[in-house]
Amino acid sequence: MITKVLSSLYSWIILVVLVIIVITANSFYVVSTLNDLSALEARLFTTNRVINAVNRLHVAVLRVESGQRGYMLTGDEEYLTDYTETLSVIGELMDEVEVSSFSSDINDQSIRIEELLSLTKAKINEVIEVVELYKEGKEQQAVILVNSDKGIKLYKQFETLFREIDGSERDMQGTHLANLMSLRRDSVNTLIISSATTLLLIITVFLLLKINSREHEKYQADLESVNEDLESRIADRTQELSVYSDELARSNRELEDFAFVASHDLQEPLRKIRAFGNRLESGYNDVIDERGKDYLARMLNAAERMSMLISDLLAFSRVSTRGKEFDDVNLDTVVDSIMGDLEIAIDEKSAQIHVSDMPTIRGDKSQLEQLFLNLVSNALKFQSEGVRPEVTISARDATEEETKDILLAEEYDWTKITVSDNGIGFEQSFAEKIFAPFQRLHGRSEYKGTGIGLAVCRRIVERHNGQITAVSSPGKGATFSIIIPKNSEPFGSSNNNGEAHNDA
Repeated sequence: MITKVLSSLYSWIILVVLVIIVITANSFYVVSTLNDLSALEARLFTTNRVINAVNRLHVAVLRVESGQRGYMLTGDEEYLTDYTETLSVIGELMDEVEVSSFSSDINDQSIRIEELLSLTKAKINEVIEVVELYKEGKEQQAVILVNSDKGIKLYKQFETLFREIDGSERDMQGTHLANLMSLRRDSVNTLIISSATTLLLIITVFLLLKINSREHEKYQADLESVNEDLESRIADRTQELSVYSDELARSNRELEDFAFVASHDLQEPLRKIRAFGNRLESGYNDVIDERGKDYLARMLNAAERMSMLISDLLAFSRVSTRGKEFDDVNLDTVVDSIMGDLEIAIDEKSAQIHVSDMPTIRGDKSQLEQLFLNLVSNALKFQSEGVRPEVTISARDATEEETKDILLAEEYDWTKITVSDNGIGFEQSFAEKIFAPFQRLHGRSEYKGTGIGLAVCRRIVERHNGQITAVSSPGKGATFSIIIPKNSEPFGSSNNNGEAHNDA
């Protein structure tokens, strides 16, 4: 029966809730008791403060009056020393009494204290008046003022009110002390009861856990057996996945090698087709009719396009198979180099190229040159008729917002490179399509090319652990943004096994 109860989740929930309720109730009682004790101690402190303040004021009034009488009886100004010192602090004492009255627990106590302070001022002023008359040599007037019983009446009123205030505060102090002692006795008794119930509850929980642990041990052996079986299956599956992974990597390398070899070997028959076609065109031009010449021109154009396609395919394949180890590359030098390669095209179109200061990063220099060459040559090529090309190349540190979606954002320092132009642009919906191999947005008659240049750019950037995006609209040019690490290593460098191949 107990085992069934312990195996029920609801039973354990009820037990835990019961424990929490008991401990919480005890904790609340302790906190409440501490708050009550603190409140009583605060009240005792307030009462003591009022008692001490009015007593110090009473003593001060007596000292002032004593100094006055000693001076008048002897004429010795030595008696005025204590008198003067007391007068200098009497204001502070009166302020302290007034402040303490605000926190008194006795009803109308502040009214009595206000009256006491008024009597104090009157009594002090009377004493000062007598002393000043005596100092000015008007002894007779001073004696008359003393004998007028004005000072005695003021002091009696002051004394009566002082004793009333002091007595009421001391009665309140006794009440607070009695309440404090009673609260302490009650709190000790309740604490003993609370501790006993908590201890009993803990013992009960311990016994139940002990019973539950026996049941747990019973199932532990079965669980270990199941775990061993699972571990064995996981090990077998992990081994299979490792084999599949190695096979996939080998297959990927073979595909890259196949693409390289196929592209490389296709160049040779194309050379023969173009060579024999050129011979036919030059040597037999007179004996071939117009239709034959048209067929021959089409054949040579097709062979040329095929050659360009194979060359671009080779370039696309070499990004992975012929990539070099990374080294420090000054991008200013890279841009200067491709400006030299494109000098003729720039001069022919009177293009303006604006280049800002470029950083030094770790990368494959030849591939970075290919990246900038493709982007700038595209900017020069895709221009409207009669428009002077303008290309702007700039670089800055990438922001955290710009790198948040990059996988290795936390591992590297990043720079953002932008290449902007004033060309024909394209619809933003094609911004992803243009980076796919052999994707063209225009016909071959409008703009030459195989449609693989931007695919090469993306593959180069991805090998450098970066990303490339494009923003454009028709007729308003395009901006290519490259976010690339300054200090990375090649992505997939283990696959760079193409060094064994020969260039075409």
